[in-house]
Amino acid sequence: MILKKYLTMPDFCAVYGCSNHRSLEKRTRGITFHVFPKTKERRRQWELALRRDGFVSCDWTLLCSEHFRSEGFDRTGQTVRLKDGVVPTIFNFPAHLQRPEATRSTTTSRRAEDEHQPNVVSILNVAKTREMVIDFRRVRTSPLPLCILGEDVAVVEDYKYLGVHLDNGLNWRINTDAVHKKRY
Repeated sequence: MILKKYLTMPDFCAVYGCSNHRSLEKRTRGITFHVFPKTKERRRQWELALRRDGFVSCDWTLLCSEHFRSEGFDRTGQTVRLKDGVVPTIFNFPAHLQRPEATRSTTTSRRAEDEHQPNVVSILNVAKTREMVIDFRRVRTSPLPLCILGEDVAVVEDYKYLGVHLDNGLNWRINTDAVHKKRY
């Protein structure tokens, strides 16, 4: 009896404030529903994008198509699917979940903002950029994924920078091992 009730329950979008649920009306309007990715890394990116404290998705948690850009869909077959690597980006967050916009307060910083800035693409190679989070708090929270020019920056636990091996715990073990191996 409980299983039967579960199977007839409507499926709702997990985004804060979104009232879309799976129905014939939504389907005729072109709204599709998509389950969270199976891989832990990709699933975590989706969870962080929702900005819901303590939110953990399950195998049947859904997001509606209104939270994805149109170029993120593969509409070649009968079933509308998301392309690999797509993360939800379209939200209408309430004020307490929105990120504050940085404002310039000094005349020098405003002048620098007004001057022509070189193209970010020519300065930054996103494919070679890595993110390493150093966090010593007792209760760690996963940071939101860093996205530059529509590409997610890879998160690493250790990295070699200027010949020194660093890790996210600021431990010298990796560097010491690398120097030791190089010597012998």
